[in-house]
Amino acid sequence: MMRFVLDFLQHPEWKRQHGWRKAIFDAMARLGLTGLHGLPLNRRWIEIHRRAMPLRGLAPSQVGLKIVQISDLHYSPVVWRRYLVQFMDWVNDLEPDIVVVTGDLITGGYNYAGRVAKLLAHIHAANPVICTLGNHDYSMIGKRHPREGRRRADYLEKSLQDQGHIVLRNEVWRLAPTGGGSPLTIVGLDDEWTGSSDPELAFVGVKAADAVICLNHNPANCLALMPYPWQWMLSGHTHGRQLGTSAVGRRLYPHKRRRYTHGYYCVDGRHLYVNRGLAYGQRNHHWCRPEITLFTLEAATASHAAKAASA
Repeated sequence: MMRFVLDFLQHPEWKRQHGWRKAIFDAMARLGLTGLHGLPLNRRWIEIHRRAMPLRGLAPSQVGLKIVQISDLHYSPVVWRRYLVQFMDWVNDLEPDIVVVTGDLITGGYNYAGRVAKLLAHIHAANPVICTLGNHDYSMIGKRHPREGRRRADYLEKSLQDQGHIVLRNEVWRLAPTGGGSPLTIVGLDDEWTGSSDPELAFVGVKAADAVICLNHNPANCLALMPYPWQWMLSGHTHGRQLGTSAVGRRLYPHKRRRYTHGYYCVDGRHLYVNRGLAYGQRNHHWCRPEITLFTLEAATASHAAKAASA
């Protein structure tokens, strides 16, 4: 019997398991355990979404570069390393040139800052991992106690940098092309919830003619950022869901609805992508499955512009 169980866990019959998966996740939700992510998942339940990323001003030598986005790891007492480390291996299988992490790396205390930094060190890419911070990285009390929130975010930044990762907090990272041309420009905004986001500072010296990607944890302020010269915005935060899906959520947020929840949006001719994240999803819904997103860079053409304008 034990051999049968172990064999099923390693090679499950996925077509037959939706019923008991939903029953387990619904039971966890009733007990308030939707955030518990302790064991690895089968790869078939993870969506690896592939999408072209057309950019104006992209240097010819950077056409075909691969950017992988992950988000919302929430490394914490309820999101364990054994659950998260599998994603690092799957990111490596995509052979990325650049990996970006769009916030909420941790939800636990100071100890998890060093742990998530070491976890991300498992990623092998042509360039260092680029991280921006989200509201949980300032802690749950970061808004009410800004000094402590800032202290925790600073400690996380240092832990990431000690492992060789890049942290953008209202800053810019540029990748110079070979053979001439404008650099690929990645702008990373700090967390908006705690008032740490400063786009005026972040976009200083950024040229509208360059290929510009903006990393912004919460897409809620996307429209407010339209005056700045980004072409693509990569976000997370939502976990693919509206605010008021549960009975508690509907009571707390009776009239609040997110404009951007998951996937791709054309916003006044620009491009927004909202990644569902790796943890804290409502796993009984297929649109809240954990997600890794792979973007392949290509030069924007007139047809791209016309399609975006008509969307």
